[in-house]
Amino acid sequence: MNSLKPDGLVQWTGIAAPFLRHDVLIDYIAPPIGGVHAHGSAVIPPAGVAANALDQGLRQAFPLDRYLADGSENPEFILNREPWRDASILLAGRNFGIGGTQTPAAARLLGDGMRAVIAPSFGPVFLDDCIQAGLLPVILGQEQVEAIAAAAMAVPRRELTIDLRRQTISRPDIGPIAFQMNPRLRRRFAGGLGDIEETASFQREAEAFRREHELRQPWIYRSTGEPR
Repeated sequence: MNSLKPDGLVQWTGIAAPFLRHDVLIDYIAPPIGGVHAHGSAVIPPAGVAANALDQGLRQAFPLDRYLADGSENPEFILNREPWRDASILLAGRNFGIGGTQTPAAARLLGDGMRAVIAPSFGPVFLDDCIQAGLLPVILGQEQVEAIAAAAMAVPRRELTIDLRRQTISRPDIGPIAFQMNPRLRRRFAGGLGDIEETASFQREAEAFRREHELRQPWIYRSTGEPR
């Protein structure tokens, strides 16, 4: 059972979908609305993929993989297949989400039901998107990701658990596998904190620092208590 608090994510259990392509571009995860990149050039579908198929999937991740030329679902695409259609964890290859274009890639993955992405490495822009959107990015060694993916292919409906407190990933037939996450990010995800909420959470510390600083260097404060 998921330990998903209203204000954050402490532990998540769900089906994991193997998508181990390397060097996946952020614009491939989420082609910009209208089929135009941020730098102004058009999104060109691969040969055989009609523009209407691209338009149909603009609100989803990986629209170029999801649909055939006639706009119908591609039955070979992993996220169109059972049980991965209901996956909430994506197992990705190295350099997932590379490229500098700012697109709502993480938000689209969340809209598809994903709560976490496990990969050996992420593109920096996509990683920032994940943190801002609340999609949990977990960095794990490539061999470990491949081992989890192989288990997911062998027994697809067996669920994977990500535990932020213990910093472990486990399945009944694997693990626990340890991972490391920046303490600040763990606190942010566990508390469900956005930028404003994270800043506000340090209000007591900020006020205590100011009081101590004023005692040590009162000459830089006005009589009203406001700094010069």
